[in-house]
Amino acid sequence: MLKTRVLNQMRIGARIIKTGIAVAITMLVCQTLNLEPALFGAIAAVINIQPSVYLTFTMARDQVLANLLGVVVGTAFGYLLGSSALVMGTATIIVLALFKKLGLQNGMLMGVVAAIFILSAAPDQFAAQALSRSAIVFVGLAVAMAVNIALWMPRHDRRFIGKLRESNVEAGRYFLQAVRSFIELNDRGVPRPDAQREKVSGLVGEAAELLEHLKHERGLYFDRHFGRPGRDGWFRVTERFLEYNHALVRNADQIYELLPARLERRLKLGAPPFSAEFKVILDLLESDCATVERVNSKLRAVVCDGDKAVAPEKVSEAYWERLTGAIERWQSESAGSSLLPALIEVAVVAHELRWVSREGKQLLREALEA
Repeated sequence: MLKTRVLNQMRIGARIIKTGIAVAITMLVCQTLNLEPALFGAIAAVINIQPSVYLTFTMARDQVLANLLGVVVGTAFGYLLGSSALVMGTATIIVLALFKKLGLQNGMLMGVVAAIFILSAAPDQFAAQALSRSAIVFVGLAVAMAVNIALWMPRHDRRFIGKLRESNVEAGRYFLQAVRSFIELNDRGVPRPDAQREKVSGLVGEAAELLEHLKHERGLYFDRHFGRPGRDGWFRVTERFLEYNHALVRNADQIYELLPARLERRLKLGAPPFSAEFKVILDLLESDCATVERVNSKLRAVVCDGDKAVAPEKVSEAYWERLTGAIERWQSESAGSSLLPALIEVAVVAHELRWVSREGKQLLREALEA
């Protein structure tokens, strides 16, 4: 297990390989053109290899503006005030203040380095250093953009669909586990699925990040299932599906919060067996778990696989009328101080189940119509 984990952590992805290629090409170009120090170009290339083409262009834009600003400030300070340590410190403050004002935080480091690099040159070399420094950075940016686009351009559509599917599977499992933990409350203890929750939340977060990349680059992809995923309807449905997965986790947390108090109360009462009327309620809750599983499976088929032949699910109040009737019969047959807390707990679980069931069916209808 430990060996597998180490190997997974050491896995080299496309972005790492592209970064190495970009650095090598940048160094070769700078050496060929006698641009020194080539290290600055390599740093620019490393910074500009981003997880999406959109971010690559955005970062390159900020880097160009920051470099130009740093060069202008460094050159102006050099010719007007010289190149003492005090001047370098003052120039740094001015550059940082301008970056903050213009919102160029992405290029802040390179801009400051550009100004200091120019000021560290001999007074008669300020202009030459400014041109050289700009040329080196532009080489690094150009190489990084070319490599990021030409080699293994990120396909966020496929990765997003995979994460969206996996997040729904795990979020659904987490939610149904919470409901069934309530139904099958074990008097020996309460489950603490912290690791499972962390996994689900991580998957939902990764899917959300990939969706943002995909939205920025909607004109670059052509998905085999959905055609061009730049359609507003497709994005609206996937965003809703992602929100639905997040809600599954949130609703499950609400149910898990009930379990410790419920267990403590039952133990104080001597862990009595459930009444026949209460078992009917639990059976109805279990039956709706099957509905949630079925709807989630259909949602994945439509949203993730593009299967439009899936039958829609009708939103009906018949189930909830049966559940309400079962709760009323249980109330009429039960008495005691423990009834109210138990009634509140059942109401919370029923509410969470009802919301998930209705939301899933409505989302399924929207996905089929998109």
